[in-house]
Amino acid sequence: MIPTFRKTSSLLLVMLLTSGCNSIGPNYLRSTHPLYNAAIVDSINEQFLNNLVRLHYRDPTFFLDVANVAATVKLGVNGSIAGQVDTDTPLTLGADTSYEIYPTISYAPLQGEDFVKSLLSPISIDALLALTGSGWSLKRVFGLCVERINGIQNAPSASGPTPAKAPKHFEDWNHLIEVFNRLEEDHLIEARLDPKTKTLKVEFQSTPEHEADIREIKSLLKLDQKLSVFNIEGDSIERSADTIRIITRPLMSTFFYLSHRVDAPEEHQKSGWVIVTKNEDGSTFDWGQTPAGKLFHIKVSEDKPENAFVAIPYESHWYYITKDDLESKSTFLLLTQLFRLQAGAAKSIGPTLTIPVR
Repeated sequence: MIPTFRKTSSLLLVMLLTSGCNSIGPNYLRSTHPLYNAAIVDSINEQFLNNLVRLHYRDPTFFLDVANVAATVKLGVNGSIAGQVDTDTPLTLGADTSYEIYPTISYAPLQGEDFVKSLLSPISIDALLALTGSGWSLKRVFGLCVERINGIQNAPSASGPTPAKAPKHFEDWNHLIEVFNRLEEDHLIEARLDPKTKTLKVEFQSTPEHEADIREIKSLLKLDQKLSVFNIEGDSIERSADTIRIITRPLMSTFFYLSHRVDAPEEHQKSGWVIVTKNEDGSTFDWGQTPAGKLFHIKVSEDKPENAFVAIPYESHWYYITKDDLESKSTFLLLTQLFRLQAGAAKSIGPTLTIPVR
C-alpha cells in the first residue's frame, strides 16, 4: 500500500503541473503577443525614420527585417510537505510554480540584386492605381511617387540627394493635383483595365459643377476636349491627345524626396554636414512648398521629444514626427506600404542573424 503522504505529494505534483500549463499557455500568448507586435512595429518605424535622416546627411542606408521570433518557456515546480507521518498532526503542504521565457529573434538583412532592383525600379502604375483605389488620396500617392504627367513636372531634381539649387518645376503640379483632387473627392475619375486591349484607361465623368475643372485638366495635359476616356501609358515617347503619360519615381527616389524635408541643426548646416538648398536670390528654399514637402516633415530637437509618434537619436540630436502631425503620419504609413509592395517580394540572400534575448 502506498503511504498517504506519497499519494498526497503525487496528487500535488499533478495539480501543479496541470494548473501551471493551463495558465502559462493562453495567458502567455495574451500577455506577450501584443508586446512583440508593438515592439516589431516600433522598430520598423524607427528604421524607416533612421534611413530618411541618413539620406538627408548622405549617409548609407540599410534595411534589416525581423525574419522570425521564437520563445521557449521553462516551467519550474517546487513543492513541500511538512509534518510527522506517524502522528495525527495534519500535514502542511507548500507549493509554487515559476516559468522563465527565452525569446530568440532572427534578423535578415534586405540586400542583394533583387532587393536593389526593387528600390531602383520605377513604381508601377498598377501599384499606384491600386493604392488610390484602396482609399489613398491621389494627391498623396501621386505627390510622392509620380515625377511627370504629360510634361507637368513634380520637382524631378528632388529624386536624388538634396540639390544645392531649388527645384524649378512643381508649381503647375500643385495646381494640377488640386484640380484632380476635387474630381476624385466627388468620384468623377475612374481608372480601369480595358478587357479587350488589356490597357489601362481613365475616364472623366463631367458634371455641371465640375465642368470647368474637367476642361482645365484636359487643357493642362494637352488632351482632346471632346474625349472622356483616355489611355494611360508609362514609357510612351510619342505624345497623343488621347493618352496620359505617367512617369513614376523609383522607391529610392521617393525616399530621397521625403528626406529633403528633414530639419537639421544650424551647426550641422554651417559645418557642411547637410546641403542647404538655395533659391536664385540666395535665400534658403522651403521644401514645404513642394508636393511631397506639403505632406511630410521630420523635426529635430536636442532633447528626446515627449510628443513623438516615432523618434530616433542621430548625430547627438533627436529626429521625430509628432503625434499630432497627421499629414506626416499618413505619408509615413503610405511609405511603409509602398516599401512592402515594391520591395517586399525581394528575398534576402544575406546571412540571418539570430540573437537570444536575456
